Amino acid sequence: MTTEHAIDASRLLAGRTRAVVLAAMWPQQPDGLLAAVIEAARAADIGLTVLFADLTGSLAFLDEAAEHDVLEGRLQLVSVAGAIPKRWSPHIDYLPQSLWDVDRLIGTGEIPVDILLARVVATAKPEHVALGGMVGYTPAALRTGCTVGLEVVPGHTFAGPEPVPLDRADAVVHGPASTHRRTIRFSAEQEAIGHAVAGLVPDGATVQLGLGAVPEAVIPHLRTKRDLGVHSGILSAGIRELIAAGVVTGRRKTAEPGWHVATGVLDWPAHQCPGLALQPVAQTHAPDRLLAQERLWAVNSAFEIDLAGQANAEFTDGVRVASGGGQADFVRAAHASPGGAAVLALPARTRQGRSRIVACLPAPHIPTSPGAEIDVVVTEHGTAWLRGRTAREKAAALIAVAHPADRPALSAAVAHPLPERNHCSS
Repeated sequence: MTTEHAIDASRLLAGRTRAVVLAAMWPQQPDGLLAAVIEAARAADIGLTVLFADLTGSLAFLDEAAEHDVLEGRLQLVSVAGAIPKRWSPHIDYLPQSLWDVDRLIGTGEIPVDILLARVVATAKPEHVALGGMVGYTPAALRTGCTVGLEVVPGHTFAGPEPVPLDRADAVVHGPASTHRRTIRFSAEQEAIGHAVAGLVPDGATVQLGLGAVPEAVIPHLRTKRDLGVHSGILSAGIRELIAAGVVTGRRKTAEPGWHVATGVLDWPAHQCPGLALQPVAQTHAPDRLLAQERLWAVNSAFEIDLAGQANAEFTDGVRVASGGGQADFVRAAHASPGGAAVLALPARTRQGRSRIVACLPAPHIPTSPGAEIDVVVTEHGTAWLRGRTAREKAAALIAVAHPADRPALSAAVAHPLPERNHCSS
């Protein structure tokens, strides 16, 4: 944190006794400026609520004193999307809505925002800045008239929303470019799942791929496909390789043909990609926009799925470590899409050897995606088609793709069910 950050943080908080701060979605989350605002609020005894979407889960904007601030009630942390370290999870609240709904409620003011903090990219026009590689919910917040703090960094721009006038900001600081790069190595199980899922996707389909090793393991196996389209929340670097190889063309999309649509990109090289269009969550995740897309195949993952087909992508061992993000938006749309499907892909077991296919989601685990909307479940042991199945048929199909050693216990749970508890009914 620089002196410039500290001075401008104090300016943003001037005259307040409490404030709700919204940070732009990572990688446009301005860690230095956000840390400065938290420190300035602490020094001035200003109560702070921070809404954030840290896709890395590093929470680099928090210092050692932040935990004490939370325990004393001066600082409230609210996760909008992204990952959450287990150590911090007990101290972090969350918004139990899909990403599209969060964006909508920010825009209407039902999720109030006093201060927006965003990392932006300098442009050739000094009076304007660009949102860079992540658009997200920032445009919705900008339209509310809230106070704005911008951290301007070197970088590259993408086709998308109009540039932001620099005079929209109440405080402007400068920072270094982000150097974070993700490294994902796929296990043998993930590779097998990726191959199986890719085999389901037809030529001409429009795909949405969630973040994480399992959905991203699908990408290399799509190279044999023709004329795929892309409409997703966030695009990883692997999608760009498919575009360059001519696999993803967008020619057969029924909405926005020829355009590769997302709200953000991760790990993309510093130059433009023809046909890429970054749009606000209000557009990329909007139900009517998604329903206009035929042959939409949504591929996502979860920590576990129960025999009713309900997928939990947020909790492990009773601790919330991730947000559902836009999974529910895309699962619902793909399930309803003519020629499309909602695919849930996951290894059959955890690294500790526990089954990810469970009889019932245990408390406090909740379904991120309802069983009624998941059409296909893929593990390294096979593919379970759930669409149109009865409850018993659905359970049997899921048991068949569980690890062989876990199937007897799951079958026994169906034959001798316990009294209904938690979220066992879909």
